[in-house]
Amino acid sequence: MDLPAIRAALCGHDHSQRLQALVALRQYSTADAEPILLMALESDTFIIRSFACVGLGQKRTEAGFRALLERAQQDKDPNVRAEAANALSWFGFERCASLLLQLFSQDDHWLVRHSILAALSECGDPGVQLQVVRQGLEGDDDTVRCSAVELLGVLAGSPLEKEAETLLLAASHDDNTWIRRTAARTIGNFPGEAARQRCLELRQDPDHRIVAASMESSLRLDSGPGPDGSVDYGEGMKGV
Repeated sequence: MDLPAIRAALCGHDHSQRLQALVALRQYSTADAEPILLMALESDTFIIRSFACVGLGQKRTEAGFRALLERAQQDKDPNVRAEAANALSWFGFERCASLLLQLFSQDDHWLVRHSILAALSECGDPGVQLQVVRQGLEGDDDTVRCSAVELLGVLAGSPLEKEAETLLLAASHDDNTWIRRTAARTIGNFPGEAARQRCLELRQDPDHRIVAASMESSLRLDSGPGPDGSVDYGEGMKGV
């Protein structure tokens, strides 16, 4: 699809053609794609704006950065805000980690918060990760709280391991079975005696899924890290 056809499709009313046009922009240079993506960001259709966010994150221009930040802060649709926040992370965490923390504290929609937690799981900064986990655990949404508990697994072996383990042990006593199950699965990353003891206690949980997760964690603790020194951080942050 050439550029005139892309512009024509984006001005039309066929959503499938508009999406195809945005996908086709990937093969074009940043100079050609940027103005079209910025135009698409003004669409009245949320999925078009979401695709435009992805494109701007891939092209990574200053104008795109400013537009993404505005969408992450102000777009009326949480799908777009979540996509914009994720796209901002592609500009590098040295620049964006503090911005993502601010967005997390300002936006309490679960989809946006989940997107930011997933992005920050890759940032490599234990301080930032622990900060966003604390904020997530203090909220009321159980989906976000589960994602926060899963992120604690990334902190195993970091300078903040003990703080993370303390939060994880507390989560393993939560009234919500989903939270306890997530904690039971994640606790196998922490080799301390407190984690091992809690794994044994969780085998008495009335929920059989939590019992299974605790047994899996016990096996990981007994087998130790993999040959390359890696640990399994659970399923929740993979492929997000």
